[in-house]
Amino acid sequence: MKGFRFLAIVGLIVVFFVSAIAQDAANEAKMAYNEGKSLMLKGKYEEALAKFKEAIEKDPNLAVAYYAMGLTYKRMRDYVNAEKAYQMAIEKDQNYSKAYTALGLLQTQMQKYDAALNTYNAALQVNPKEVKALWGIGYVYLKQKKYLKARDYFQKAVEIDTTYGRAWENLGIVYLQTKQYTQAIAALQKALQYEKKASSKADTYLRLGDAYLNLKKLSDAENAYKQAVKLARSSAIRAAANFGLGEVYKMRGQKQLAIQYYEKASRDRNWKQAALYEIDMIKNESRYQ
Repeated sequence: MKGFRFLAIVGLIVVFFVSAIAQDAANEAKMAYNEGKSLMLKGKYEEALAKFKEAIEKDPNLAVAYYAMGLTYKRMRDYVNAEKAYQMAIEKDQNYSKAYTALGLLQTQMQKYDAALNTYNAALQVNPKEVKALWGIGYVYLKQKKYLKARDYFQKAVEIDTTYGRAWENLGIVYLQTKQYTQAIAALQKALQYEKKASSKADTYLRLGDAYLNLKKLSDAENAYKQAVKLARSSAIRAAANFGLGEVYKMRGQKQLAIQYYEKASRDRNWKQAALYEIDMIKNESRYQ
């Protein structure tokens, strides 16, 4: 009986020490992860990766460390290793929705559209109301020019989260592509209501200008394009908005003002040819009659 008690006590002591060692390893893993996250935010990617790997050595099931590795590799433009890291995060935690949506977006950017759709659908199996997965599927279909399918998923996303600015903008783009300009305007105005980034607003104002221009609502188009120019961080967005302003003034018969904005658009290589063509048409009208 005494022998049995002794063994039981020894067993409890062993369990205690094993548990303590495991807890210490888990704490060390979290510390390494937090250090890695701080380094990643400072742009010290190689050092961050070393810390995330250290965290995984301490706790092989730490899904968040794999996810952070994926983010770091993506920032380094190492998409192959980013994809592997996100996949490992999901393997360690099959309910990790952020990892699914990050992986789906990465696969979309890699033009691995079937894989992206599978990833997003897996996320919806975990949570049918995961709006980023709904948006992601819509975005894949938008890239594939499957506009009706894209519309359905963007609509589902904004029904669940009415403040989802990106989904509203993409819904507006779908309506633009399908020439439903009134619906496009309504969706894009919703996007402007909820988007916070100036760069996102610039793109939305550009699309809004295009919708108004197609409806020949020139004053509204003018205002939208000017907002796009004001907020644009990208030269391509700025040039597109300047080209749109050129179109507005051409339609009003304000030829010199149109030329002025076409010239601004021509400074961007993506718009140069189209803008110079419009300038030539105005200056040499008889040649094109």
